[in-house]
Amino acid sequence: MSDTMKELLIKQKENMTNKIVGYALLVLAAGMLLGTIFVNPFLLVGVIACPIISYVVYFRKMSVEYEYTYLDKEIRVDRIYNLNKRKQVDVFDINKIEILAVKGSASLGSFVNRQGSKSDYSVGADTEETKVYEMWYEGQRKIYLSLSDDFLTPLVRFIPHKVKKQ
Repeated sequence: MSDTMKELLIKQKENMTNKIVGYALLVLAAGMLLGTIFVNPFLLVGVIACPIISYVVYFRKMSVEYEYTYLDKEIRVDRIYNLNKRKQVDVFDINKIEILAVKGSASLGSFVNRQGSKSDYSVGADTEETKVYEMWYEGQRKIYLSLSDDFLTPLVRFIPHKVKKQ
């Protein structure tokens, strides 16, 4: 059992497309409400449906954060919606990691043409505190994570030949 525990909480950038669609549906609902009053009462279905769809598309997932937890040689990834709903999305055994390197680095040269499923649990771009890392897991999955140097410390200690900081 590892005596090290690390946690890292990152906030994902807002998806501008979802934001535009969410607000556009609310504006459409307001227009349909006026249409219901003055033109056709059957537009009431749209007045009810548009805000519901808007909630599902944007407002329910308006703020997305990822929490990475390193404990017992496992990395756990939780997704947090609007600061109140948490869902565990993935667990990685560090012994099954093939490589963990900065996205686009030369260390990933032999993995460029490899095909596999992709999972993105990152901010999307480098920030002051974190860099986007690409991790190949069990030879068939490519995972993107935004990690800090502090979070990488126990990983470097246990699997130094697989973690590339540059």
